[in-house]
Amino acid sequence: MEEESDQEDCEVERPLSQIHEALQRLVGLHRQLLDTVRMEREALVQADAPRIQEATCAKQALIEAIRQAESERLKRTGELALLWKKPLRELTITNIVLAIQGVDPKSAEQFRSIQNTLVIMVQRISDQNRDNQTFVERSLEHVKNMKKNVLGESAPKTNTYTQQGQRSNPVAGARLISKEA
Repeated sequence: MEEESDQEDCEVERPLSQIHEALQRLVGLHRQLLDTVRMEREALVQADAPRIQEATCAKQALIEAIRQAESERLKRTGELALLWKKPLRELTITNIVLAIQGVDPKSAEQFRSIQNTLVIMVQRISDQNRDNQTFVERSLEHVKNMKKNVLGESAPKTNTYTQQGQRSNPVAGARLISKEA
């Protein structure tokens, strides 16, 4: 009877260990992604097109790697769900922690720590991406306004008066001020 219990423990330890490894991989990938979105911000501020492109490509590659690592985690969690005879949707990291904390408090704490780290990392990445998006939108608005000014498309000033007190007609379009030969 004791041999069956030891075998069951080993069967459970393997997917738990593999889930833990997948989660550690996710943490590493999210750290790289956070560094990349920060690098992207620097490139945006410096208007360094090649570095912006590099950051965009790196982000896409990291997101794909994160999807693969998450897929691996879900696969291993599915194996654990079969062993524990529970639906996959019930085996969240929190529920795994709750299930193992009585028998393996050290592993439970490791899972809890990784979960907290991932939550913080995802929040920081989201915040940085929002900041980058806001920066780009403001920059585009600034460029759009500069273009209007250069092309003379800015809103005409209708409250300008002539010396006789008459409202002046705004000049439509850009004017050539001087021409050098």
